[in-house]
Amino acid sequence: MREANRILVYLSLIILSGCTYTFPKDELPNSGSADFSKVITIGNSITAGFANGALYDDGQANSFSSILAGQLAIITPTPFNQPDITSPVGYFGSLDDGTPMGRLILVNPENPLPAPVIPGNPFDVNYEGNKTLLNNFGVPGMRLIDADVQGFANDNRYYKRFALDISAGSLISDAVAANSSFFTFWLGNNDILGYASNGASGNPSGDGSNHDDMISLSLFESKYEPIINQLLSNGAQGVVANIGNITDIPFFNTVPYNLVSFDGKDPEDTLRIFNLNQAYKDYNTSVTEALNLGTITPEEAELRKVEFADGNNGVIIYDENLTDLSGQESIRMAHAGDLLTFFALIIYEQDLGDGPIGTEAPMGDEYVLTPEEQTIILDRTEAFNKIIQQTIINHSESLALVDINSIFKDFAANGANINGSGLTSSIFPPFGGFSLDGTHPNPRGAAFIANHFIEVINQKFSATIPIVNPNNYPGNEGPILP
Repeated sequence: MREANRILVYLSLIILSGCTYTFPKDELPNSGSADFSKVITIGNSITAGFANGALYDDGQANSFSSILAGQLAIITPTPFNQPDITSPVGYFGSLDDGTPMGRLILVNPENPLPAPVIPGNPFDVNYEGNKTLLNNFGVPGMRLIDADVQGFANDNRYYKRFALDISAGSLISDAVAANSSFFTFWLGNNDILGYASNGASGNPSGDGSNHDDMISLSLFESKYEPIINQLLSNGAQGVVANIGNITDIPFFNTVPYNLVSFDGKDPEDTLRIFNLNQAYKDYNTSVTEALNLGTITPEEAELRKVEFADGNNGVIIYDENLTDLSGQESIRMAHAGDLLTFFALIIYEQDLGDGPIGTEAPMGDEYVLTPEEQTIILDRTEAFNKIIQQTIINHSESLALVDINSIFKDFAANGANINGSGLTSSIFPPFGGFSLDGTHPNPRGAAFIANHFIEVINQKFSATIPIVNPNNYPGNEGPILP
């Protein structure tokens, strides 16, 4: 019997204890040298409160930016207005018949998997509040390179909801118009994430015209500091977050590479192993011939060999870094160095005409990141973060850095221990800190992030803003029956 999905259950049982989360002694809240009289937050979906694959009421109310603003208000009581979505369930997309799907929930207690709520809420394109009083400028899907583009609201319906001027304005011009005294800025993730989440199938040095591309280093550099300069132009202070490595979020490290599982005691599985190996017999012969001709090395020949056995086996994937053998597909079995995306689990074993995907038919390039592709992405992330770091150095009197890259790396490796309760870099209750889309934090994870912003603000501006207890915020709900 194949147990491909059941492996996700095992992941939910892993409790990482990692670093201990300690709470400082009570101190009188003080703003130090910072001015919190008008706080705004600028960013993408995480800043907006996107979670579980959708923007909805509870996600907005429990975003890291909302939690942070609540703590700053202890010192300087001011409103924090968000462009409320007024959507209890949110919008995840639509079925073929037009029925809206809502946020993701876990279904099936035996094999917990994310699935959308049906029906969801239709997408609300209008924000009825006063747009000039907004404090949260978080926009799902927003890239750094889009932030100062006039008329970009026409290309992003989340931003279109609350843009001051749909045709001539930009997210940054709206943020500057808010005339803040203090801001948070967290953009740049999506300039990489669109490329990574599609298996690096796009252009690794794009110009922004395609969201499946990764933005070129030169384009990112030409945008970042000039945008920061605009936000600082009225004398505001702020904290800036850098970009985390994609390898540290559940979207890329939840689905195991060895999904193909066989029980040697099951006659049906034994027969399938035999049939699969027969199907790849000619392929393996061609690999051996290429080796004998000196076309490929012994190491590549071993890498390309396809042979299924009892137990867990790597799925079949495309690998464009393999030597081009005329008339032969560049395929191999996945190994521990490969990262499968969340979407890989959805299409695994679907038969679209060439046999079940991952066994008879290879997984598409958009579902897998090979080690070579990961290196390209991580190198670009490091290069972008150096640009961010230099910008902070250039404006060290007014800005401080929240090193999300290091924070997420440590969190993925060690988790956190908060007052005796675990918090992990996973989607699974009760300890997971990420929502069910594998990319955005749940409220507990958002509180964890907010505290890191607070710690940086306190250190940089000699403030004493109290942190929050993430345990007081909800995590992901347990699985329900389908």
